[in-house]
Amino acid sequence: MRKPISLAIAGLFVLTLASFSRPSNGNLEELTERIISLLRNYVEETPEEKVFLHMDKDYYAAGEDLWFSVYLTAGSPDVLSPLSKVVYVDLLDNKGKLISQKTVKMQEGHGFGDFKLDPFLAEGVYHIKAYSTWSKGFGEGQIFAKAIDVLDPLNMDFQPHADISLETENEKVNYKADISAVNSRLKPLSGNLSYEVLNRNGVLKTGEVELGEGGKAMLEFQLGLEDVKSPTFLKLTKVENEEFKIERQVRLGYPLEVVDMQFLPEGGELIAGLPNVVAFRAAYPDGTPAEVNGEITIGEENIPFATNVNGLGKVSLNPQPGKGMSSAIIKDDGKKVKVSMPEIKNKGINLTVDSRNPQLLSLLIQASNYGDIDPQMEGLLVVHARGRIGYMQKLDLRAGVTGARVPKNQLPSGINQVSVLSPEGVPLAERLVFVDFENVPEIEIEGSKMDFKGRGENSVKLKMNADVFEGGKYSVSITDASNPQLGGGSNILTYLKFASELKGNISDKDIYQDDRLDANAIDLILLTHGWRRFEWEAVFEQRLKNDGYIEEGINVIGTIKPKSKRALAGGTMNIFSRGEEEEFLMADFSETGQFIIDALDFQDTTTLVLTAEDGKHKKALDITVDPPVSKYENWEGFQPLLKSHIINPTFKDYLESADKQRKANFAFDDMDIMDLDEFVVQTRQIADEKDGITRMYGQGDKILKTADIPGVESYGTIFEMMMGRLPGVRIKPDIMSPVVTIRGQGSLSTLQPIFLLDNVQVDIDVINTINPRDVDTIEAFTDGASNAIFGSAGAGGVIAVYTKQGGNAYSPEEGVLHTKYPGYSTAREFYMPKYDEENSSKPDFRTTLYWNPLVSWNGNEAEIAFYNNDISDKFKVVVQGIDQFGRLSYAEKVID
Repeated sequence: MRKPISLAIAGLFVLTLASFSRPSNGNLEELTERIISLLRNYVEETPEEKVFLHMDKDYYAAGEDLWFSVYLTAGSPDVLSPLSKVVYVDLLDNKGKLISQKTVKMQEGHGFGDFKLDPFLAEGVYHIKAYSTWSKGFGEGQIFAKAIDVLDPLNMDFQPHADISLETENEKVNYKADISAVNSRLKPLSGNLSYEVLNRNGVLKTGEVELGEGGKAMLEFQLGLEDVKSPTFLKLTKVENEEFKIERQVRLGYPLEVVDMQFLPEGGELIAGLPNVVAFRAAYPDGTPAEVNGEITIGEENIPFATNVNGLGKVSLNPQPGKGMSSAIIKDDGKKVKVSMPEIKNKGINLTVDSRNPQLLSLLIQASNYGDIDPQMEGLLVVHARGRIGYMQKLDLRAGVTGARVPKNQLPSGINQVSVLSPEGVPLAERLVFVDFENVPEIEIEGSKMDFKGRGENSVKLKMNADVFEGGKYSVSITDASNPQLGGGSNILTYLKFASELKGNISDKDIYQDDRLDANAIDLILLTHGWRRFEWEAVFEQRLKNDGYIEEGINVIGTIKPKSKRALAGGTMNIFSRGEEEEFLMADFSETGQFIIDALDFQDTTTLVLTAEDGKHKKALDITVDPPVSKYENWEGFQPLLKSHIINPTFKDYLESADKQRKANFAFDDMDIMDLDEFVVQTRQIADEKDGITRMYGQGDKILKTADIPGVESYGTIFEMMMGRLPGVRIKPDIMSPVVTIRGQGSLSTLQPIFLLDNVQVDIDVINTINPRDVDTIEAFTDGASNAIFGSAGAGGVIAVYTKQGGNAYSPEEGVLHTKYPGYSTAREFYMPKYDEENSSKPDFRTTLYWNPLVSWNGNEAEIAFYNNDISDKFKVVVQGIDQFGRLSYAEKVID
């Protein structure tokens, strides 16, 4: 939790407004002035930040690298953010558990990094979340989130398929699943499969089914109608042995009775006596669109309707006063299900928007019995984007109808909110509108030199077509286009300007048709997915604020306490950073004892030495440092993504290539140089309740506790202390660099072991510099079974050193604290072979052929050179980014 002292930083950015409230006397001029003042202050004092990640691919195989480029924008319209200097990129499993976190250094709104996926990472759905502390303060909606599939080539031995049918009867749903299964060679499987039927509430059914001739089986089961009102799936499991099983998950179908059918009037309410445009949306419990048709009944009139493939549509209704309430049904195969309709109101505002004109937004505003709302028959029209006002107009509704023609060049591209307010500030009609992108610099992609032979040299030219181009931040990925192309995500343009403003999962395929934005599809989404983040009540009650803070670097927060009961007087602190670049800082602390050391700049985990002296207690002080505010075990409020997980046959070639690449990595040098700090391990992480030490790779075979060694302070190095105390570990003393070998199964290995310091791989020289009195436990991995998790890199064994207090901090004397603290994550450099300079015998099945998180431009052009793998015959090139003026660009091209 953030300490109060950090308010010294946050207070510079938290919204500070004059004491405004909603007008009480219905004065339109007063309302106008207050809205302008409130929103101006919001935009200037609380600029919104957004994060977008360009990732090299949409899905990954276990053991692959995940590369990302981070874009951080601020304000409306979006520009590269000068605010936060830190963005966190988190990798979570499908239960919301944090697997790995990268602390990315942002420079001029851009940064980059990577995750190295464990070769033995469990197959399934994983999640990427990216945010700054400031953007997270705006709520969950401001956090970049993307689900990715991680596939395991070894699991290709179980490829099931299930055709599922259903029938409903008396509040029960009868399911029939025709199952077939083949192995990696597409040969039918035999034997038993276990199954579970599950939803968000847990497991509903369990059992076994036997695969018969041709690898086929039939499964029947019954569920209650209430059971299938949440996402429901059939999980099939093939047990290979006691320690290895393969799971696949199939989405069940849903009956008509559980379809979520919503009717949404354009302005928010269905007004009698006026023509109303009513949009509708139909979805199954798992969020997938439902194609349905039905009828709406108003009085004696029946109006048919039908959804499109995205489960959306709209219809015109003109309910007349006194003609009765509206009702609706949806139909399928002779079945009819009644669904609710919005209430018909006898007074209010009807808002209709026509955005077909490229230059103008045409608004028609009609009123019914408006004198009951405002005797003066006035209203206020406000059009804004995230608080930035683009248009305001006083409305005269004495004739019952009025209009407005809003120039689009006054509005930022993307989503804008249209509101009609009463003079008291009550919103009477609202909707979202989309203003198409203007002046988007186009990126041309041209293959200038292409060689599709194995390991052939290739060159791609990028050209920025813009009147003025002064550089910016752009990233490029080139992948093997013969692999499945899933799509379904958003690019930097459609995410920042569209998808990030709405609830639900909106992808490019929902808004593009023939590579062009589909205005009708976009408008339907806005009518049915509208997220009006600016609630006018919150505006007037001054609840538009951000409780987060802007991080200008690595922040260290902590507390100083006196050893006696007397209060502190306040004093000074010295902070010494012992990273690659040593840094010395001074800071003050007050009588509260709380402190924040902000805007530090160091990489990886660094030792900090903090000293403090109080005006009253001198050095008789205890110093504690809080854990980084970004660290957590499980994402709060996380909802697992329940989806089908069946290996599509089109993935077969991709997974076979991934398997070959993994075997090549094991056989050649990749595992030997593995950075264990990037090695993601879930199943072996052990937090010992007795000593509080977290062991990411499990417990060693031989354990040495420094508490059991008398006179530990007398030893000069750890290795002196270890000699003769760890069976099987031989140490040849050397004051500069000792030689350590570990005796294995009856022989002495000549390979140097891996050295871990608090779960992080380090050189032996680092271990040699640690004071023995700072060490809690030393463990040796000497057995082949325990070393297996390290791959071939662990052939020489492993020495794991854990420092005191869980490897975090210790105080060698009063008023002094030594602590290891995480800084910015170091991004690895993308490795690309240079076959003109090397002749490697290692097979090349790379799926990402080129990755550059920050392109260097020569004027408005850039040249990219890369080498093919052994098998690809076509490449997919993706380029995206933002220039110095905040103009977004995206381009992709398949070259074959």
